[in-house]
Amino acid sequence: MLFSKILVSYDDSDLSKKALQKAADLARIDEKSELDVLNVVTVPTNQFIVGDVYREVRESTLKYGHEIVRRAQKVLDELPNATHLFVEEGQPVHTILEFASENDYDLIVIGSRGLSGVKEFLGSVSHGVVQRSKVPVLIIK
Repeated sequence: MLFSKILVSYDDSDLSKKALQKAADLARIDEKSELDVLNVVTVPTNQFIVGDVYREVRESTLKYGHEIVRRAQKVLDELPNATHLFVEEGQPVHTILEFASENDYDLIVIGSRGLSGVKEFLGSVSHGVVQRSKVPVLIIK
């Protein structure tokens, strides 16, 4: 078995779609592999977003995160493997790494850039994950 538990960081960007497809290809190699998709949402906060407004912003942000991971379901439906969709709240690099560690993933697959549109080889999230991960990270360009 090449990888038993694969985590894909997914934000519905073109490169995260490619990352999901590559992870699915890897998961097809062994039917015992698990492939999970994680979307990390960051709820905006400042001194003006409090009380009911904060709750509404948080709820809306989490709802959007769930819509994002549902878009990945079509690729996952084609797999014979166990798959799961997750939405977590937090700072993306920290949350991805903590989630991977707590759930014993042995590979993280991530696009080289996300939705920010910055035209560098590595975006800040993929760079942070690569630099701090204790498990292999596959960067998709």
